[in-house]
Amino acid sequence: MSRYPLHTLLQLRSHRVETARGVVMERQRQVQARREACTAIEGEIADLNRERAGQRLRLLDPPPPGVPWPMAMSQRESHIDHLGELAVAAHQRLLDAQGKLREAEAALDEARKAFFRAQARLDALEKRKDVWRKEQQAASQRREEAHSADLLMASRQQSQGPF
Repeated sequence: MSRYPLHTLLQLRSHRVETARGVVMERQRQVQARREACTAIEGEIADLNRERAGQRLRLLDPPPPGVPWPMAMSQRESHIDHLGELAVAAHQRLLDAQGKLREAEAALDEARKAFFRAQARLDALEKRKDVWRKEQQAASQRREEAHSADLLMASRQQSQGPF
């Protein structure tokens, strides 16, 4: 198993964290776009239902001059039915859009988990680097203390003389 230098590993993991962050941002944009699509379809359904209710209220209004009652009623009823069909089709589109929104939210959740895993690995490596540095500093300090003690012993031995 080959080992990479710590600096290279830190760069690699940092790059992975940034890549994962970019994926999370992209997934958030996708979720937002799906949410906006659902909201737009909901507004379309509400508009169609209001229009249909308004047409029902005007169902018994007198027909325009020259148009017989049965023909006007038939046209109005068919228009109301058509608005109902449009509302049902829009509702089906809404269900499809909500399914896509759930898929996008699941993908966002997975991207977030991947980001946090990458961040945790980077943090663990940073912590290991800090521990290694502290160990190196402690070893260096022990060497300096040992060297100082050796010098101190040597100077005492010189000052006391050979006997």
